[in-house]
Amino acid sequence: MKRKESLIKIIMTGLMAALVFIATSIIKIPIASGGYIHFGDAFIFLSVMLLGPFYGAFASGAGSMLSDLLSPYAQWALPTLIIKSVMAIIMGFTIKQRSQKNTIIFSSAILTVWVGFTTVLKSMVAKSVRYSTADLADALNTEPEAMLKTASELQRHLTAAMLIFILIFSTLVYWIVKKRNMPLFYPRIFLGMISCGSWMIIGYYFTEYILYGNAISPIFSIPMNLLQLSAGIIIAVITAPVLLKVSPVIDGEIKSN
Repeated sequence: MKRKESLIKIIMTGLMAALVFIATSIIKIPIASGGYIHFGDAFIFLSVMLLGPFYGAFASGAGSMLSDLLSPYAQWALPTLIIKSVMAIIMGFTIKQRSQKNTIIFSSAILTVWVGFTTVLKSMVAKSVRYSTADLADALNTEPEAMLKTASELQRHLTAAMLIFILIFSTLVYWIVKKRNMPLFYPRIFLGMISCGSWMIIGYYFTEYILYGNAISPIFSIPMNLLQLSAGIIIAVITAPVLLKVSPVIDGEIKSN
């Protein structure tokens, strides 16, 4: 029986790795920066819900890495393997937190990480633009103080827009879940998706910073990653009820007949 269960898990892991690869490399939307938005994150979420954190991590990392290796972005293959595998592990362990206390602690940790990331990001950007502000102000025939004020106002507007987006998006997902009567989607699953998505955004920012040595250009990838994450959550919400119903494996355990 154990051999049969192991074989089923291996087959399902290979199948989900193939689906992650297809959703990442074939189902994609090109963007102006030269990259693309894909639906691979949705199948990473589904892999974790089906296989648990460890088998899900293998399917997520292998499928995503293979997509990069067979594309013009092969230099991203190793970072993608690490980032996507850790995504699956984070989501898997988030889902496994059964007590409300652990869920609150995990949510607080995510919030702390985001606050730390935005603080570090602001410091890095400030250092990058500090020495060019005066030259840019001269070129635009304005005062450096006015430029800094404009940048600060822009930051506040972007923050407000992001909060509005999160509110609207959360309402949309909640409406879909209620409308389709999806009892499988309890709060820990959404927390797991947001947690691993946060890791993905932060991981790709610092990876791009290391690869290209520029603290500013990776910022423009953050909105695209947020959009990709949002699309992945919606697709997972719509697809999961059917997939979980027909799959022989749920959260790493073989379903009994």
